[in-house]
Amino acid sequence: MAVTRKELKDNAKQALRGNWGWAVIVFLINAIIVGVFTGCGLRFDEIYMNYDGNSFLMQWLSPLGSLLGWIGDFFALSLAISFLKLRDNQKEEKPYMAAFSVFTENRFVPECLNFILTSIFTFLWTILLIIPGIIKSYSYSMTAYIVKDMVASGKQVGATDGISASKELMKGHKMDLFIFDLSFIGWFLLGGLTAGIGLLWIVPYYQTAKANFYRHIAGDKFLK
Repeated sequence: MAVTRKELKDNAKQALRGNWGWAVIVFLINAIIVGVFTGCGLRFDEIYMNYDGNSFLMQWLSPLGSLLGWIGDFFALSLAISFLKLRDNQKEEKPYMAAFSVFTENRFVPECLNFILTSIFTFLWTILLIIPGIIKSYSYSMTAYIVKDMVASGKQVGATDGISASKELMKGHKMDLFIFDLSFIGWFLLGGLTAGIGLLWIVPYYQTAKANFYRHIAGDKFLK
């Protein structure tokens, strides 16, 4: 990469300067909602696993736990979108709106379709072998950003447009992003040691730096 990880992180700190309160609120709102969906999903899975009967209703509802977890993961895309907009000086001023970014400005349908297929493709690759699944997850990692840019440009976005563009964009950059993610492990461990309180600042920092990573390798090619 022409730009260093330090520069990406320094630029993130600069973007967050004066915006930390907004960033913390956006993450907190999003985290609460994601946590509710994820927690309910795990609880339902626990109930289903411990269920000894043969109720048709319980059998029919068996995928519910995974579905709730998936909804939580989809909702979390709002962080990627809102912090990319912050990085681009297009911040949604109302934090409660930014926390729902994946649902606003005509993004919901294209983001949802691309996320569904990303989840399926990643799952299928992971079934084959863990390592190929991880590699493919990095190939698809820029999908939400790309879809956001495509929608902003006025394009009609198909169910695989973001995925295909992400695969092409990430050629030669998957290892860069992997090392970038590794460089935040210490921060996330520190966040865990503070009973999660530190994550209120660490996650916005990470999301903004990752948005810088995307904008550095993509530029405005998907905004045209």
